Amino acid sequence: MNIVMMGVQGSGKGTQSKLLAERLGVPHLSTGDLFRENLGAGTPLGLKAKAFMDAGELVPDTVVSDMVRDRLGRPDAAAGCILDGYPRSSFQLAALEGMRPPDRVVLLELDDETAVQRLGGRSECRKCGILYGANRRPKAEGRCDECGGPLTVRGDDQDVEAIRTRIAAYHQEVDTLVAYYDWKQVLRRVDAGGTVEAVLEAVVAAIGADTSP
Repeated sequence: MNIVMMGVQGSGKGTQSKLLAERLGVPHLSTGDLFRENLGAGTPLGLKAKAFMDAGELVPDTVVSDMVRDRLGRPDAAAGCILDGYPRSSFQLAALEGMRPPDRVVLLELDDETAVQRLGGRSECRKCGILYGANRRPKAEGRCDECGGPLTVRGDDQDVEAIRTRIAAYHQEVDTLVAYYDWKQVLRRVDAGGTVEAVLEAVVAAIGADTSP
């Protein structure tokens, strides 16, 4: 099953994508991870992206889409994947429709004020990248539950006005995507206001996946 996860910053999109990928036994494809992988390995796509980034420009949709296409072509993604952070524009939506249209699109819904509160209290594991916040507290203060790595407060989550600007930009990006996937009848809306565990179960129910052993 191919699933696209969408949601405002603070909705738990990354966390839910990872957990759902583990539950379904398919890879979690995060655009952030793809950037880091290609940049770190110095791939041709990574070098293209770096040239734009060094110039202070946004990486074009064509380059991002090529990274996604390359990753979808690997054997472990043949049976499906969880796409996190893609598509984010009309161009990317059209590109994905040509590559591998999603079977389900999950929209994690969260009101803006709750999103702002969650983002302001987020911390991130330096080792494995797991995020902690208002709806997911670490068992040991300052330590990741999964790997024991140290947690740090994200610098980009300290400016409330900057957070609101990011949320406003998200709404501008997502409206067209939501309308299209709703029209295709693959969109599933899930309330992201609950605990991590409760939201995951709601996502599984919404996509109609069989996760029995």
